[in-house]
Amino acid sequence: MAKNIELTERDIKLLEELAELSMIKVSNVSQIYGNDRYYEIRLLDLKKAHYVRRLKGYVMLGVNGIRYAKEHGLEVKHAPSAYGQKERIKKISDLYYDFKESEWVFIDSRKIKEQKKSLDRGSNFLGLLVGRTEYAIYNIGKRPDEKKITLIKKEQEKLHRIGIYRTIVFYEDPQAREMYGTEGIGLKEQLLLPYPYGIELVKKHGEHDLIEEAAIKVYGGSLKEPDWKEADYEVDNKQIMVLVMNDVEKIAKIKNYFELAQYRYTRTEEIEIVCLEEQEEMFREMFPECSIRTVEEI
Repeated sequence: MAKNIELTERDIKLLEELAELSMIKVSNVSQIYGNDRYYEIRLLDLKKAHYVRRLKGYVMLGVNGIRYAKEHGLEVKHAPSAYGQKERIKKISDLYYDFKESEWVFIDSRKIKEQKKSLDRGSNFLGLLVGRTEYAIYNIGKRPDEKKITLIKKEQEKLHRIGIYRTIVFYEDPQAREMYGTEGIGLKEQLLLPYPYGIELVKKHGEHDLIEEAAIKVYGGSLKEPDWKEADYEVDNKQIMVLVMNDVEKIAKIKNYFELAQYRYTRTEEIEIVCLEEQEEMFREMFPECSIRTVEEI
């Protein structure tokens, strides 16, 4: 028998967000109720009253929650039954809460597809991050197959048609990063970052330009406009590339520069890379021709 309860303001907020997002991770519900354990007690009451139901660490609307939402004019986005689509909805919901209260606004891809009718309904991108600039967001997970990676790259190549020129691709395992590779596809930025660690990096990047901040930490006020147009800065005749955000487009440009110089037997400019300490080994292996400077944190 359903338990009768009186909905609080925070209960209503939860139901509204569930109607919009379809699913919310249980731990993220604390952002609505506060960081104490009260939210767990409240979720139990709401479940007994059939306002919500739980599935493997996530909350969804129950029959009374759906009825409440419809009675109050809310459009209910139901959680799909297919496993792959359900996992996608979980990632969208998680990203919404990852960036909540940050300088970024995360917009669900379902909204973007409603606004931009030319966008393929089967697109892989999870949403749009809007703030100092805009990024289309992807997550390739832990073990993406080659087909999925190819589809995601082809999709990114077409984003300029809807006015998007920057992407963030999250990966959940180093092997996934290796599989994705370092191919440039003509974007202004193509950031390849670990999830969830990369979230904090992107949040900081929303507050201020981490590229400039990292360069200033290393070189102080001696930054100049570079001779090589693809570089970020020039210092003491060195072309500086800041790779703290692991921008695949920049990595591809460095590789192409050295390959072209080798093919033409031309002299190369000295390129120095600025990266995080934990990235140093990766970039030393990738670019033995370059000197490396690191920053502990930004």
